[in-house]
Amino acid sequence: MNKRTRLVVSLLFVVLIILAAAITRFYLDAENNPAMNVGNESAEKVISVNDEGYSIFSTDKGLYGISESGRILAAAEWNSLDFAGENLCIASKKVNGRLKYGCIDFDGNIAVPLIYSRIEKKSAADMTFYCGYVENDEIVLYDESFNPCFSSVWSSCTVKDDEIRLENEKGSYLYKTGDKGLLFRSANLTGEIMEKPVELNIYSRVLLSKLTPAMIEHMIDFADGYISYVFSDDETELKAAGADMRQFKTLYPESSEIVEKRLEAIPELHIYSVGSEDGISLFDVSVSADVNIEYTAEDDTTQSLDTQVKATVRFRGNYETDLEAVFGSFEPQMPDYPQEETTVEITNTNP
Repeated sequence: MNKRTRLVVSLLFVVLIILAAAITRFYLDAENNPAMNVGNESAEKVISVNDEGYSIFSTDKGLYGISESGRILAAAEWNSLDFAGENLCIASKKVNGRLKYGCIDFDGNIAVPLIYSRIEKKSAADMTFYCGYVENDEIVLYDESFNPCFSSVWSSCTVKDDEIRLENEKGSYLYKTGDKGLLFRSANLTGEIMEKPVELNIYSRVLLSKLTPAMIEHMIDFADGYISYVFSDDETELKAAGADMRQFKTLYPESSEIVEKRLEAIPELHIYSVGSEDGISLFDVSVSADVNIEYTAEDDTTQSLDTQVKATVRFRGNYETDLEAVFGSFEPQMPDYPQEETTVEITNTNP
């Protein structure tokens, strides 16, 4: 799976959750006999009652439902129920022989699809979160009302005091809880561009306030595609991202004497906020690269030159859904070739 595909999968994950809710609801409706007389269920035992007077009850079959003042609202068809969030319950039910977790409202409607192997409650300072674990241990983070906090899935979610650290295969992201919700505090990524190790660390609160993890990852993935295009002439990733190839310059396009370009290392990688345009934020990804070029010298011999270049990719967008690459360029535009040695013959004209 290439990097763009992984990004698309992450961005569509929440959409798939919504679709899964509809599919799960259909499956459960089909599985349950519509002729079941809910009104004849025997609420043998009240398990818990919330502040609004809603009750979770169990039947002699070991299943759970929801009632209010003795009136059954949600049929006893669930393997477990626990109050969570606002007017919701974490629910479990066997789906295709496996116990799955999600959420229902007090009328039994599915609010979060039953696709998780477990759902855990986490608290950071005064804020409550829920982690939904998929079978492969990928995590979807929900807020107290079970709204997804991110469009990404995570491999780890750690809560300590008022901080939440989220990790995936690309990096680690630290958030702090506050009166305004989650505040982005740091991003630390490690990876590769054309198989060369790179590292990106962002601590600027101003910059982080304009970014999300998915935006950062998209910008780095695109920069990787741009560098690959420059050194391998492979346009696949850029075209797949919808880039206007006319706006993305190659390295030393006017230097016809170059025989080969090789990327040796990437010592620096940065993201900068460079203002806005019509209310849309602008960002530059700066990539410093150590490069070796082979070129044909004036005496027709092949020479080698080690040099450093800087690639800049401009992005515009306020969200991961509208983020797009605008242009890409390199500096300097011509190699700094060593000067050819010249011999000056001086003739003594004195008698």
